[in-house]
Amino acid sequence: MNKMVSTNTLFLVLIALLAITLLFKNTTNFVVAQGDGNARHVFGVVGERQGNRQPFYLVDTTEQTIMVYEYFQGGGLGFVAARNYQFDKKLQEHGKSYGLSIENVKAELLKVQK
Repeated sequence: MNKMVSTNTLFLVLIALLAITLLFKNTTNFVVAQGDGNARHVFGVVGERQGNRQPFYLVDTTEQTIMVYEYFQGGGLGFVAARNYQFDKKLQEHGKSYGLSIENVKAELLKVQK
């Protein structure tokens, strides 16, 4: 129970620090969680400002989750979306194709190898 409380406290402090960073930074940047070493798998990326909004992406590589927040100037920090990418990374292709498909690349490589 004590470990759970300290982990939750660490995440709360991390989110608060990153929110403060959003207030003072206007450039794309990233931060890595620091502390006793238990949260090095969590990092945040501050996105490009878009009008009065600035996105903040929090990535947990252990849980394989991306969480998206937006800072609204004068309105605070709000949660936008979350996604677990565990199965996404197993896809070979998804969405619109820009260039050769994976199957076409495989076929071309097989031609060269023969």
